[in-house]
Amino acid sequence: MQYIREYKDEFIVPVFTQESGYWEKIMKPRLQQQGWYIAEVDCAGVDTSHELGRRLLRALGFNIAPDQRVNGFWVKDAVEEADWNDMRQGLFVFYENFEDLFSVREECSPFYAPEYALQLAERMSYYYSDLRGYIYEQYPVVVGYGVGLPTSYIPQFEKLMGAENVMIAGEGARYPWSDFEEEQRRNFPTGAPDPLYDKTGQLFGGVINHDPQATGIYVADPRYYPESPFYDPALASKVHLVHSEDVDDTE
Repeated sequence: MQYIREYKDEFIVPVFTQESGYWEKIMKPRLQQQGWYIAEVDCAGVDTSHELGRRLLRALGFNIAPDQRVNGFWVKDAVEEADWNDMRQGLFVFYENFEDLFSVREECSPFYAPEYALQLAERMSYYYSDLRGYIYEQYPVVVGYGVGLPTSYIPQFEKLMGAENVMIAGEGARYPWSDFEEEQRRNFPTGAPDPLYDKTGQLFGGVINHDPQATGIYVADPRYYPESPFYDPALASKVHLVHSEDVDDTE
């Protein structure tokens, strides 16, 4: 069985080999120092995809009891709702001991545990990075992800993902989210601000929606955000942009 992308045109997964210790010694401390929210899931001993879902939800801060039954399809929706976490610097999803998932056997389950874990990571990347801001009225998030496993399991992981969709994490590596991360760090060093919207079309060529409840078009240009070093007060003063919570009061 080879992994089939569900949400993104490209989904390349970094492997943090256990032998290198790169995750524990370098990557994780660096993310913590930068203020990322880290959802670390230990896959050791996972025996069902439901258990994997429980562990991921707990890593995201959900109040899930160890023996609580969760529906795998519900988990796919629930991972989009961890809004109480501060993810302004980024969200990183890491599966430790990923190799144990290859041993899970579920005859009556619609899920294959290794594939299911990656589907959840891909879905979070798509939702938090690509949809928030433009579709959902919250700040976009830099989403990183990866798996930790022994070097001996890399061929099996490449068989699942396709070798072209696997990379080895390490110093100097360019990750799938690196461009977005660098852009965000440059534009908003203290973290992603609450998004602004052009309700009347001043930046986009005229009135775009007459509905007073409509938010408008997401504005990504850092020159309109006081939180950015590129903020241009003179430029920003020429238009009236709103946060999503201000829409009802703006005519």
